[in-house]
Amino acid sequence: MKKLVILLLSFLIVTACSDDFLDTVNKNNLDNTSFLKNENELIYAINAAYTPFAYYGVFGLNYYKIFNSLDSYIWFEGQSGFDIMNFSPTNADLQEMYLDFYYVLFRTSDILSKMTPLKDKIEENKYKQYQAQLKALRGLSYFYLVTLFDTPVYYDETNVPTDALKSYRNGTREQFWTKLEEDLDFAIANLPASWPNQDLGRITSGGASAILGKALLYKHYHYYLRFDKANTDEAKANIEKAKSVLNNIIKSGNYSLSRPAIKTKEHYQAALLCNFSFVDIPVGSTIYKAENNQESVYEIQYNDNPGTNTYLPAYLMGGNMLSLYFSTHQNGYRNMVIDPSLWNTFESVSSHPAGYAKDPRAYATCYLDGDMMDWRPESGYAKPFDGTVNAKGGIFPTVYSGFTLSKAIGIKKYFYPTYNHGSAPAASPVNFRVIRYSDVLLMYAEACFQSGSDLDEGLKALNEVRARVDMPPVSELTPSAIMHERDVELATEGHRYNDIIRWSYDSRFNINFATMVSDKFNIKRHLYFPIPQYEIDANKGALKQNAGW
Repeated sequence: MKKLVILLLSFLIVTACSDDFLDTVNKNNLDNTSFLKNENELIYAINAAYTPFAYYGVFGLNYYKIFNSLDSYIWFEGQSGFDIMNFSPTNADLQEMYLDFYYVLFRTSDILSKMTPLKDKIEENKYKQYQAQLKALRGLSYFYLVTLFDTPVYYDETNVPTDALKSYRNGTREQFWTKLEEDLDFAIANLPASWPNQDLGRITSGGASAILGKALLYKHYHYYLRFDKANTDEAKANIEKAKSVLNNIIKSGNYSLSRPAIKTKEHYQAALLCNFSFVDIPVGSTIYKAENNQESVYEIQYNDNPGTNTYLPAYLMGGNMLSLYFSTHQNGYRNMVIDPSLWNTFESVSSHPAGYAKDPRAYATCYLDGDMMDWRPESGYAKPFDGTVNAKGGIFPTVYSGFTLSKAIGIKKYFYPTYNHGSAPAASPVNFRVIRYSDVLLMYAEACFQSGSDLDEGLKALNEVRARVDMPPVSELTPSAIMHERDVELATEGHRYNDIIRWSYDSRFNINFATMVSDKFNIKRHLYFPIPQYEIDANKGALKQNAGW
């Protein structure tokens, strides 16, 4: 029997073997007739729809691992995989990421298709809120599927797959783009601006707006520019809507950049690094709130419960695997280091208020020899970073040849302070920030550039990000200004590769894949990932592989 893994792995469907002569029903099993009978069960189901994004296939490990490996500013130990474009339709990391996106798609669509009988039993606004959460999560899944895998299998609540023997065909790009916009519009209209503390981590109207704004901006490149439709009225309306949605977040007043209370180096670093910490960062009498702070628009929630298997985040443990693989902890794998070219990308300054020689974000991104890894004596890591102990500088001797500031450059975001508690470095409790407010400001600036209107407002948004760290304003909104600001503001957060891919559809960005990604980049295949081979095989030829694979 064929295994259609993207469709059947769900807590909502349970199958069992039986014989014709055996009529006994196992009442312990949950099936389509015994679940989703009341509001509490609906809440449990919605909670289960959130979790796949936290699995190791996505933000629990692979998203960070894959997209930072593809970033030419970052080296992955071994230099044999994504960093040299060496992956295929059978790559396990891609397969797990693809699978987890479909966990979200199946669970959200299945619940939406089955929750209708509860409509008259739940207050109308609450019912729509439940729908809105599911549609926001599904919209995010659609976004990743269409921008990363181009034309994989598409479905929604009207045609949830139930036949494991049926072969499914590729969806169309139009299906993905249309439905994600519809889903996120509904979510924006029906989600609250914030949740009470007991529901912290659920997606908000601001989170849904940021996802929609990002999706529409990406659609401008991946759909309209790619297929020479950028001058159509439809394309112009799309980019204007992207601008409007992102600007509504800015005007809402619900978010702001974390700024230094006092202009000292300690305060600048705390104001920046609190956005990636699992604990609030104190500097004197000032406390810089970390998780779910004013700069966080949407983040994936983790905790330090080691559970029963520290290799299965959000499934059999509460944390993620980022610290185990990439942190400064001496017992971790420490698989990644930063190339000196990223350090050099940050602008030098001569008269910064805190006495910095470079953009302060350089020091909040890069661990250099001598940087303290924690401020808490009890943590065991209130000591200086050493590039050969807390990173594997020794295995990259040519990378740091001539670089005198450090024996290696470690990644500081998500790994300051160094997590060293309980089962550390496994089961890291640090939340993954999917979209920050600074990203919203930069996407708005880019949407203004692409629309050719409100350029002054776009430039103002970009310069607001720079002003947070007292970097001088730029005078014009250009492709180089947009690219540089995203490179330095969002460095090591897993954005750069996808930025480069989408910018490649606009000749004004002058993308050179050989120098900006890898000389192994093949434009005939690498603009999109391959659909996993198990999916191609399971669908017996009905599902076609992406070009070049």
